[in-house]
Amino acid sequence: MITYAPLFKTLSDKGIVISSLRSKGIHPTTIAKINKNESVSLLKIEEICMILNVPIEKVVEIRFHSVDNNNENKCSK
Repeated sequence: MITYAPLFKTLSDKGIVISSLRSKGIHPTTIAKINKNESVSLLKIEEICMILNVPIEKVVEIRFHSVDNNNENKCSK
């Protein structure tokens, strides 16, 4: 699962609200998707990274779900 928790932390650390990304060219639909934790294109993630001048791990994170009873994190194919 992709989460944008790092983005919200980055924005908070920089004293920026997510809606201010609109004035920097990020479409309102993209912002709405991020707020709902929905997927957006890698191109949009790259744009956000460039605007904020941060690496991708400061914007998105992949959280793995446990897929067996041993609570091991595995990625299903």
